[in-house]
Amino acid sequence: MSQGKHIAWSSEREALRSGSGLRLVEEKEEGLDISRLPAGVYGFTGSPATGEIPLFRQPYFQCYEVQKLAGGEVVWIGYVSDQEYAQYDHGAEPVTLDLYPEPHGEAKKLVCILQSRVDRRRPPTRDSGNSMKIEIGPATR
Repeated sequence: MSQGKHIAWSSEREALRSGSGLRLVEEKEEGLDISRLPAGVYGFTGSPATGEIPLFRQPYFQCYEVQKLAGGEVVWIGYVSDQEYAQYDHGAEPVTLDLYPEPHGEAKKLVCILQSRVDRRRPPTRDSGNSMKIEIGPATR
Protein backbone atom coordinates (compact mmCIF):
# COMPACT_ATOMS: atom_id res chain seq x y z
CA MET A 1 0.00 0.00 0.00
CA SER A 2 1.33 3.45 -0.84
CA GLN A 3 2.61 5.82 1.81
CA GLY A 4 -0.42 8.13 1.44
CA LYS A 5 -3.20 5.52 1.51
CA HIS A 6 -4.36 4.38 4.93
CA ILE A 7 -5.39 0.70 5.35
CA ALA A 8 -8.87 1.93 6.30
CA TRP A 9 -9.47 2.84 2.65
CA SER A 10 -8.55 -0.62 1.30
CA SER A 11 -10.99 -2.29 -1.09
CA GLU A 12 -11.58 -5.07 1.46
CA ARG A 13 -12.72 -2.59 4.11
CA GLU A 14 -14.75 -0.54 1.61
CA ALA A 15 -16.58 -3.71 0.52
CA LEU A 16 -17.35 -4.52 4.16
CA ARG A 17 -18.93 -1.09 4.66
CA SER A 18 -20.90 -1.04 1.44
CA GLY A 19 -22.18 -4.56 2.12
CA SER A 20 -23.63 -3.26 5.39
CA GLY A 21 -24.93 -0.04 3.81
CA LEU A 22 -22.81 2.19 6.05
CA ARG A 23 -21.88 5.83 5.61
CA LEU A 24 -18.99 7.77 7.11
CA VAL A 25 -19.93 10.00 10.06
CA GLU A 26 -20.70 13.49 8.89
CA GLU A 27 -18.61 16.49 9.86
CA LYS A 28 -21.31 17.72 12.27
CA GLU A 29 -21.32 14.29 13.97
CA GLU A 30 -17.56 14.10 14.57
CA GLY A 31 -16.52 13.51 18.16
CA LEU A 32 -19.95 12.29 19.26
CA ASP A 33 -20.21 9.10 21.28
CA ILE A 34 -21.36 6.20 19.13
CA SER A 35 -24.48 5.82 21.29
CA ARG A 36 -25.59 9.29 20.17
CA LEU A 37 -25.08 8.56 16.47
CA PRO A 38 -27.71 7.14 14.14
CA ALA A 39 -27.54 3.55 12.97
CA GLY A 40 -25.76 2.89 9.68
CA VAL A 41 -22.56 4.85 10.31
CA TYR A 42 -18.86 4.18 10.78
CA GLY A 43 -15.87 6.20 11.86
CA PHE A 44 -12.47 6.02 13.48
CA THR A 45 -11.39 6.29 17.11
CA GLY A 46 -8.39 6.10 19.39
CA SER A 47 -10.67 5.18 22.31
CA PRO A 48 -12.25 1.86 21.34
CA ALA A 49 -12.39 0.45 24.88
CA THR A 50 -13.91 3.38 26.74
CA GLY A 51 -17.52 3.72 27.82
CA GLU A 52 -17.97 6.49 25.28
CA ILE A 53 -16.53 5.85 21.83
CA PRO A 54 -16.10 9.10 19.91
CA LEU A 55 -16.01 8.68 16.12
CA PHE A 56 -14.13 10.80 13.61
CA ARG A 57 -14.02 11.01 9.82
CA GLN A 58 -10.29 10.61 9.22
CA PRO A 59 -8.32 7.48 10.05
CA TYR A 60 -4.89 7.96 11.60
CA PHE A 61 -1.98 5.75 12.66
CA GLN A 62 -3.20 2.69 14.56
CA CYS A 63 -6.75 3.94 15.11
CA TYR A 64 -9.72 1.60 15.25
CA GLU A 65 -12.70 1.55 12.92
CA VAL A 66 -15.99 1.20 14.74
CA GLN A 67 -19.33 0.71 13.01
CA LYS A 68 -22.92 1.07 14.11
CA LEU A 69 -24.94 -1.27 11.94
CA ALA A 70 -28.47 -0.65 10.64
CA GLY A 71 -29.98 -2.50 13.60
CA GLY A 72 -27.90 -0.48 16.09
CA GLU A 73 -25.30 -3.19 16.93
CA VAL A 74 -21.78 -1.82 17.45
CA VAL A 75 -18.94 -3.60 15.66
CA TRP A 76 -15.16 -3.28 16.07
CA ILE A 77 -13.14 -3.79 12.90
CA GLY A 78 -9.58 -5.05 13.11
CA TYR A 79 -7.15 -7.85 12.45
CA VAL A 80 -6.45 -11.11 14.27
CA SER A 81 -4.35 -14.19 13.58
CA ASP A 82 -5.87 -17.09 11.63
CA GLN A 83 -5.92 -19.16 14.83
CA GLU A 84 -7.79 -16.46 16.77
CA TYR A 85 -10.22 -16.01 13.90
CA ALA A 86 -10.99 -19.75 13.85
CA GLN A 87 -11.70 -19.66 17.61
CA TYR A 88 -13.94 -16.57 17.25
CA ASP A 89 -15.76 -17.94 14.23
CA HIS A 90 -16.34 -21.35 15.84
CA GLY A 91 -17.85 -19.56 18.83
CA ALA A 92 -18.32 -22.60 21.06
CA GLU A 93 -16.10 -21.40 23.91
CA PRO A 94 -15.09 -18.07 25.44
CA VAL A 95 -11.88 -16.74 23.89
CA THR A 96 -9.57 -13.77 24.38
CA LEU A 97 -8.39 -12.06 21.20
CA ASP A 98 -5.73 -9.48 20.47
CA LEU A 99 -7.48 -7.18 18.01
CA TYR A 100 -5.14 -4.96 16.00
CA PRO A 101 -6.31 -1.83 14.18
CA GLU A 102 -3.96 -2.58 11.27
CA PRO A 103 -2.29 -5.80 10.09
CA HIS A 104 0.53 -6.67 12.51
CA GLY A 105 2.71 -9.78 12.74
CA GLU A 106 0.46 -12.83 12.30
CA ALA A 107 -2.68 -10.71 12.71
CA LYS A 108 -3.64 -10.32 9.06
CA LYS A 109 -7.23 -11.63 9.04
CA LEU A 110 -9.87 -8.89 8.87
CA VAL A 111 -12.62 -9.48 11.42
CA CYS A 112 -15.80 -7.80 12.65
CA ILE A 113 -16.25 -8.18 16.41
CA LEU A 114 -19.90 -7.87 17.40
CA GLN A 115 -20.64 -6.01 20.63
CA SER A 116 -23.14 -8.71 21.57
CA ARG A 117 -20.24 -11.19 21.85
CA VAL A 118 -17.92 -8.91 23.86
CA ASP A 119 -17.70 -9.64 27.57
CA ARG A 120 -14.85 -7.20 28.27
CA ARG A 121 -12.51 -4.84 26.42
CA ARG A 122 -9.17 -3.58 27.67
CA PRO A 123 -7.59 -0.35 26.42
CA PRO A 124 -5.13 -0.66 23.52
CA THR A 125 -1.51 -1.28 24.44
CA ARG A 126 -0.27 1.83 22.60
CA ASP A 127 2.85 -0.14 21.59
CA SER A 128 3.74 -3.11 19.41
CA GLY A 129 0.82 -2.73 17.02
CA ASN A 130 -1.60 -1.11 19.49
CA SER A 131 -3.61 -4.28 20.13
CA MET A 132 -6.75 -4.29 22.24
CA LYS A 133 -7.55 -7.41 24.28
CA ILE A 134 -11.15 -8.45 23.89
CA GLU A 135 -12.79 -11.22 25.87
CA ILE A 136 -15.42 -12.88 23.69
CA GLY A 137 -18.32 -14.98 24.87
CA PRO A 138 -19.67 -18.00 23.03
CA ALA A 139 -21.91 -17.38 20.04
CA THR A 140 -25.62 -17.95 20.42
CA ARG A 141 -26.68 -19.93 17.39
